[in-house]
Amino acid sequence: MNLEDLEKVLLQHCYDMSILRRDAPKKKKDAILDSLVAAVIRSQTSFEDVQTCLQEAKLGQVFDIKFFEVGGNYADYIKLKWIHFAKALFRQRSVGLKTPNAASGEGELMFIFLSPEITKPTRGDLAINGKMIELKGEGVRVSGKISGKTFRQETMKVVNKYGLVPNTASRTGLQACEIEKPTHRQHWIEQLQKLDTSVQKSFIQDYLYCIDQNVHSVEELFTPELQLDFLPKKIVKILYRSMVNDRSFDKFVILGDGSNTKILDADTQKFNEQIDQNKILVLSDYFRINQDTQLGWYIA
Repeated sequence: MNLEDLEKVLLQHCYDMSILRRDAPKKKKDAILDSLVAAVIRSQTSFEDVQTCLQEAKLGQVFDIKFFEVGGNYADYIKLKWIHFAKALFRQRSVGLKTPNAASGEGELMFIFLSPEITKPTRGDLAINGKMIELKGEGVRVSGKISGKTFRQETMKVVNKYGLVPNTASRTGLQACEIEKPTHRQHWIEQLQKLDTSVQKSFIQDYLYCIDQNVHSVEELFTPELQLDFLPKKIVKILYRSMVNDRSFDKFVILGDGSNTKILDADTQKFNEQIDQNKILVLSDYFRINQDTQLGWYIA
């Protein structure tokens, strides 16, 4: 296989699929070519097969975009003949698709390289027929708009309002209201037992209000006593709604390793149902009370 000829074919395909502009910087072209050539070599795809695959890709015959409606294993939506090449492409994380110092996520290059219906928008991850796709790999985090520092300040006001004793944060030693953390759960169970149930509900409402400045029903957290174990799911629902309201995406795709992809959208009710049914798993929090990073929570 002649490397120069291979790169010409791959580069032309990038132009045809609007992955690259002809006047794109050489560094950008080289970065994408490095990833594409690596995929060809790793998959042991011949030059002739590469040419055939690219011809079929232009016709939309390699990857079925129904994947972005149904989810599951992306490999089930690849034409069988090209599965090894597609899997090698899937693993590539090229800096040529993002800003100069940021690599694309797994799968991004494969999707836009193998389907004419999938494009790389100016902002965001992918676009399909004008719909914006936010693509997430492993370690998916839903995030709010408030920073950890501000959240700590606001929730400390809530603690003081109800005359309760804050916990001491494990790493920073700061006083805080970390009722979401299992390590401080017993502390908050004891503190909240000082309050009548109706006042406990007001406290939890005020705490949740700090996340997105909205009033939230908390009845599902009381059965009839307060169940702090239920709180993470409630927080994740609030964070997802906040993210939907803040970002312009049509689909939120939890790609993971590609074998069990979950397709979400702006329907927060549907998202909430999937959380309640444990179809979407609530993992660990990302509440950095000493940092300016936004509140977040990992899901899978």
